[in-house]
Amino acid sequence: MVIARDSFAFTLLLGALAALPPLGIDMSLPALPAIASGLGTSTAAAGATLSIFLLGFAMAPLIFGPLSDRFGRRPVLLTGVAVFAAAGLLSAEAPSIGWLLAGRLTQGMGAGVGAAMPLAIIRDLFTGNAARTRLSYVTVVLSVAPLVAPSLGSAVIPFDGWRGVYLTLGVVSTLLCLVVAFGFAESMNPVRKQSLQPRQLLIRYRRVLGHRASLGFSLINALTFACMFAFISGSPLVLIDGRGFSAAAFSLVFACAGFGTIGGAFLNGQLAKRGVASSRILFCSLLAGSASTLALVALSVTGHDSITTLLPLLMVSNATYGLAGPNATHEALQPLPEAAGIAAAVLRCIQMIAGAGASALVPLLYRGHSSLPMTAVMAGCTVSALLLFMLGLHRSEAVGATSAVRPAE
Repeated sequence: MVIARDSFAFTLLLGALAALPPLGIDMSLPALPAIASGLGTSTAAAGATLSIFLLGFAMAPLIFGPLSDRFGRRPVLLTGVAVFAAAGLLSAEAPSIGWLLAGRLTQGMGAGVGAAMPLAIIRDLFTGNAARTRLSYVTVVLSVAPLVAPSLGSAVIPFDGWRGVYLTLGVVSTLLCLVVAFGFAESMNPVRKQSLQPRQLLIRYRRVLGHRASLGFSLINALTFACMFAFISGSPLVLIDGRGFSAAAFSLVFACAGFGTIGGAFLNGQLAKRGVASSRILFCSLLAGSASTLALVALSVTGHDSITTLLPLLMVSNATYGLAGPNATHEALQPLPEAAGIAAAVLRCIQMIAGAGASALVPLLYRGHSSLPMTAVMAGCTVSALLLFMLGLHRSEAVGATSAVRPAE
């Protein structure tokens, strides 16, 4: 039975697809020491299973985005989820670290397809406030995944070791593949099918990359995402290494801060339903994000960065992505209906590069107990996003140009 496109189940399906990357990353975090000992390799090599997953995630949308503009979203989505499932099952049987790295690269590629296609599908089916609302609720589902994934991984390991984590990912994504196969109908209008000729592909990529509003809003989305990733990579250093928090205490603080993203995304959905303009939400959220991260820097510099002062500001900062991300994504895709697959692929690729860069920069700058490297990178990201918006994007015709709550043609 095909899932109705205006139903909660449809939004939940899109959110589950978008959540494949954080599940693939965060569920495996508790398994890294076991991977190193089980395969007789170093901790660094086990950690490379994360970075190579991110590499596959960044690459795949650029390949499969154009394919979806030609053959439709459904076959490409099915292929991506099937690849993720098969790679998970193969990773669970990997006899060596080399085979595991190959499986994780492939799994990352499947996750990249699963993460990019929901954006193109929403662009196919909805415009204006309806699209912004659905993007917000997809972000809510996406934000829950990193909070629960490490606990899921920890729960599986005692029963089947590190291999059980990948087996679980493979089984769950196989079920998701069946839901897509039987519950999802093609969303792309056949008249919008695009050529795969190299010259035509270059023209479409040039158009997406040369579209000032689309590229600008993709960068804003990436910068707010990078701010959140700076927190994700820096918080264990600041709280566990610098403050001596236990794993349980850190998990509690991390979850509280992470709920800021969920709250921001939910609030954005309600505001979009009421017709509040994208430009207003973006400006207010980016201003709040900049103010909160600059306040975090001030606390770090003055040495008043206790958990009681940091946590409320971290929650506000994380809420910035929940508020700004869906609106920036909507405005990046809205002007390019005929190239939604490529536009979604470029947005996800830029987002992941920015997130990976921020998460690598914080540990590189960390020198001890100070929270300054984390808060400075966070502030740099949010202030840059605000300046980018204020330097002209707030006047873009894309912002708020479509507000009708109706399906796209």
